[in-house]
Amino acid sequence: MKLSEAMPVIKAVLLNPYVIGAAIAVILYCNFMSYVARYKKKPPKPKKPKAVEAAPAPKPEGEKDAENEEAAEEE
Repeated sequence: MKLSEAMPVIKAVLLNPYVIGAAIAVILYCNFMSYVARYKKKPPKPKKPKAVEAAPAPKPEGEKDAENEEAAEEE
């Protein structure tokens, strides 16, 4: 069989809708598999620690008495 005799057969096979559809399906499948193989999940962003409110510093004895006297005077 000469190449000139095989060309119409090759052309008919390559232009067949089933062959074209199968070729597209194989290409999409290969692209998806390469995506899955190379996929790396992004590392999570580090969370900023929430600022913990510091407890108020204890007041000296003299200031506590002054506040108690002011509260008593108001009542």
